[in-house]
Amino acid sequence: MKIYAFFFCFFVLSTGARAELVEITPSDVYSQVMQINKEADLLKKHFGLTQDKKADIYRGTLRPRHVWEKSYVVQVKINVLRKKFGLPRNEPNNIEPELNLSPGLVFEQSQRLLAELRILKKRLGITAQVSAPQQFKGKQPIDVFNRLHHISYQLDVLNREEINPNYVFAEVMRIYEDVITILNKLHIRDLTYPPGKEQEVTSADSLAATFELMAEIQRLQKNANIERTDFSIFQKKEAVLPSDVFNLVGMALAELQTIKAYIDLTQSVTPPAVTHERKAPNDVHQLLRWVTRILRQVRRL
Repeated sequence: MKIYAFFFCFFVLSTGARAELVEITPSDVYSQVMQINKEADLLKKHFGLTQDKKADIYRGTLRPRHVWEKSYVVQVKINVLRKKFGLPRNEPNNIEPELNLSPGLVFEQSQRLLAELRILKKRLGITAQVSAPQQFKGKQPIDVFNRLHHISYQLDVLNREEINPNYVFAEVMRIYEDVITILNKLHIRDLTYPPGKEQEVTSADSLAATFELMAEIQRLQKNANIERTDFSIFQKKEAVLPSDVFNLVGMALAELQTIKAYIDLTQSVTPPAVTHERKAPNDVHQLLRWVTRILRQVRRL
């Protein structure tokens, strides 16, 4: 092993080979996400699906970590499509916590999504190919987020299924696991208990509860001088769907990673989602309130 290492170092020094990462911009990522969009459209065309499900277009400032989290949603929905065809579910990719996740990591994720869709095409015997990628300039993370959001909605059309409380509950459980990990790292004993389950609960109530959780996360970010994000673009009071809650839960999970990175939990990857059944909005609402209650025990980092 030592001899191998010696010759590797000798090769690098003698040839002048460099191991520097190239810069990848949001525009580069957007170009690849457009390829994902084309692949999703091709699948819709193959199955004779003409519906173009309209997705909200958000205006604001998001960061690469939020785009990465949105790509996770697309992964979840590709898994739903795989199950429709009797294929086993692949575990959605996860990543170690970082204070400032780079566009390059989102680019990597885009390649995984492309690979998953192309594998699915191969298994289904679809030979049609999409056009070559177009180059873009001046794109921002919010542009990539919006395009992934659109793709997510088109996968709903393919799946003939939308996000339901089962999926949302599974993601909130991942937040619960992260929050408990944070408490353990800080040597804080959890003295809370679950709040009572309310009966008349809607997705709007769960969305409001997620914003309350986000406020606690941002309180700790402020304490640690971690740059915060304005998530008011996701505020809704009418026609709130489980998918809206799922989206904001993902943003909360992304923000929680900055806290984990700050307290040196950089190798603590969030556990994968566990499948749940027969969950209702009040189950999601109860768990969100409990996680918020647990996190309030952390007074400072």
